[in-house]
Amino acid sequence: MREYELVMLLHPDADEERIGGVMERVRTIAADHGGEVVSEDPWGKRKLAYKIGDYTEATYHLANLRMEGDGTRVLDRSLQLNEDVLRHLLIRQDT
Repeated sequence: MREYELVMLLHPDADEERIGGVMERVRTIAADHGGEVVSEDPWGKRKLAYKIGDYTEATYHLANLRMEGDGTRVLDRSLQLNEDVLRHLLIRQDT
């Protein structure tokens, strides 16, 4: 099982319920692929270095997870289709 770090830039107007829905989807995908979300760290709303669409701010959220490698494609696709996620980056951590 591999370890990954996921950073998401979420819609600036997303409330706790919408952010919780995104994280629940991440937990579900990780669990479906034999893994789990190890930790979460909400960074809060921050100003962006450059505009994404019409947005100058985003809510940042960091998650560390463990899952099999085939789950990364499913997770990546799910985050791309979610309207609350402006950008995301999923990287494998060296162990």
